Amino acid sequence: MKKTGNYSQYVLNDFLCDAGFQDWILKPDEEKNAFWEKWLEAHPYKKKEVAAAKSILSEIGFKISRPDLLKIETALSQALEAIGESEQRRSFWMTARRWRAAAVFIPLLAIGALIFWWVKPPALRAVTTEYGKISRVVLPDSSVVVLNAHSSIKYEPKWDKEKPRELWLNGEAFFDVKHLDKDHKIEAHERFIVHTENTIVEVLGTAFDIRERRGRTEISLQRGLIRVSFIKGGRQPVIMKPGDILLVDTANVVQRTSSTEHAFNASSWKEKKLMLSNPSLSEIFEYLEDTYGKSFILEDPALGRKRLNGPILIDSLDDALFVMSTALNISFTNEGDSIRVNFK
Repeated sequence: MKKTGNYSQYVLNDFLCDAGFQDWILKPDEEKNAFWEKWLEAHPYKKKEVAAAKSILSEIGFKISRPDLLKIETALSQALEAIGESEQRRSFWMTARRWRAAAVFIPLLAIGALIFWWVKPPALRAVTTEYGKISRVVLPDSSVVVLNAHSSIKYEPKWDKEKPRELWLNGEAFFDVKHLDKDHKIEAHERFIVHTENTIVEVLGTAFDIRERRGRTEISLQRGLIRVSFIKGGRQPVIMKPGDILLVDTANVVQRTSSTEHAFNASSWKEKKLMLSNPSLSEIFEYLEDTYGKSFILEDPALGRKRLNGPILIDSLDDALFVMSTALNISFTNEGDSIRVNFK
């Protein structure tokens, strides 16, 4: 079946506009039904939006009413006979033809307007970065998001004072959230919520990094407090404090550590540096693959277990490879979309 979007981040309008979703509703079959049943089991928090979109698309129906053209022509003929002038007669018949055409097209226009009203494009604004690029985004409340390479966020261009500030993240981003609460009475618009595949992160005013890659979500808190809820049920929310690092995977396995140094290092990519804690080459290669879109092929599995301490400059992929080649005595061979790694 045709799938066109990252459904886990969809809202109601996204489902309505998605060709794959529309195809399932309008032309269901065993394959499509099986796909959506399995997807909903894995994403139960989307059942309400899917049900609402399904109801809207299923119930849209149109009744086209056309005027009685014979009655129109009879009435016009009687009027023309009363007027009795040939030029006016021709003018009236031209008008009649226009009205007959309008009688056909007006219902079509009404149908088009109704369809647009139901399936108009979502109001969310999307910002996406390419491989190797970083983007700085100022949100409607003046909070700042620094978006890492090959990442995207979606949010409403104007935030309602009656609703929380919300956005959806795919990839990695650093958040510096504007603090709005002044009286310790949390109102709706003072809440700041980030949605990822595995978690819902809620903050008031803080700085933190979220990395969502390869089915895992890693959250590193630098200052403030955040509350992390989990998409899959059965686990209580976690309150994170400065220095905490939380790793969540699709199976809802949670690992929690605390290190102020490591929490700050998690966002070192903003300064074009990679600073991991005693990383193996396999871990470094995963990061570079996500950032630059190249895959690494290791000729010897032992290469992946080698470790490299200290920061790695990632202003460009060539810079990173040069540092590793020199420090670890290994070679890299560029093969288009992949890079082959071997001992020198």
